[in-house]
Amino acid sequence: MPNIKKRLNEIVEDIEKNIKNKDDLEYIKSQIYNISLLFLDELDKVVETHLGRLNVLLEREKRLTRRVENMEIVVKSLERDMRMSENISEDNDFEILCPYCNTEFVEDFSNGFKHEVRCPECDNIIELDWNENGGCSCEHEFDEECQEDDEKENNENEDDM
Repeated sequence: MPNIKKRLNEIVEDIEKNIKNKDDLEYIKSQIYNISLLFLDELDKVVETHLGRLNVLLEREKRLTRRVENMEIVVKSLERDMRMSENISEDNDFEILCPYCNTEFVEDFSNGFKHEVRCPECDNIIELDWNENGGCSCEHEFDEECQEDDEKENNENEDDM
């Protein structure tokens, strides 16, 4: 901005030297002032537009950061599940510890995962908490949050157009 002011002052000084009629000089100076205000108004509009877009980008970045954090939780959960799955042998046997009698036994899951098994020692039924995504409840929450964020982003993109 200092260069613009300096250059504008130089132009006005040059005009003052070359225009001898005071009325003409004042008219030209006022018109230069008006033109300058027009440019400044346009610059303000451009700045406001870019600040608005920048704020939208910052909000999107916050949502993406939350999504990445949630994805990290899911990945850690999957890693934990993978470490737990090391207990599964190649023929789909899984070691189970009975919560009633603390008996450890092996159950065959080659025909798919079961929702409950019977302890061979105490004969109690043990409910197994499997879900389609590998047993982590945070995955479902992550999916819902992603879907909500995607819907918000799509709505914002439609508003921007």
